[in-house]
Amino acid sequence: MPMVRVATNLPDEKVPQDFEIRLTDLLARSMGKPRERIAVEVAAGARLVHGATHDPATVISIKSIGAVSAEDNIRHTAAITEFCGKELGLPKDKVVITFHDLAPVTVGFNGTTVAETNKL
Repeated sequence: MPMVRVATNLPDEKVPQDFEIRLTDLLARSMGKPRERIAVEVAAGARLVHGATHDPATVISIKSIGAVSAEDNIRHTAAITEFCGKELGLPKDKVVITFHDLAPVTVGFNGTTVAETNKL
């Protein structure tokens, strides 16, 4: 159940209207997770600096139960960085991604935790 936050200093009008949907599809392929379980939030117009400049940049946080191993993250980073280059016009050195592996007991969904749902 990946939860993704994309913060960018680009104004909202510079982020394609369907960016979240297409990022969801990319993550579903890369992470092997159903798109129905992926949540993507875009915070455009963020007061964000990278490298002490206001040049266009993005900081992305991905929290997931699994699918974020060292090998997985290399693949995800390459795919997401390329996507942000094409969709947002960002150079590779202005896309920063963090990955967080979550335990199923720390994620609530559909009225219970994922750990409890997995028992059913």
